Amino acid sequence: MAFKIQKIENTGVVYADPTDPGLSVRFKQTEQSKSLNGMPVTNHVTEIIVNDDNTIELSGNSVTDAISIRIRVSAASQSKARVKQLLGILASSDEWADEDVFGGYRPVTIPSLPTP
Repeated sequence: MAFKIQKIENTGVVYADPTDPGLSVRFKQTEQSKSLNGMPVTNHVTEIIVNDDNTIELSGNSVTDAISIRIRVSAASQSKARVKQLLGILASSDEWADEDVFGGYRPVTIPSLPTP
């Protein structure tokens, strides 16, 4: 499945799957000033929002479950390398899904920080 740009917004872009109109990925980016130990820096906030309409069966009826996955990163650009490293923790999400963490159960797989 190939995503295409669906729309460009003031704060980002939305990609969608032309064959599945309920599936989209939105990148939203904003920035603002912040102070670290009295020194001004620019704080970058990036949100990645995945939405999907997933058809499931409930009591013999087909219904649509609106799935939403959101990742929000907020950091100064000088923290780029550390942000990249911390996002590596999410590599365990496949195991967490198998462990039904996203269904309310506690994770068995302990988060681990990948080495650079």
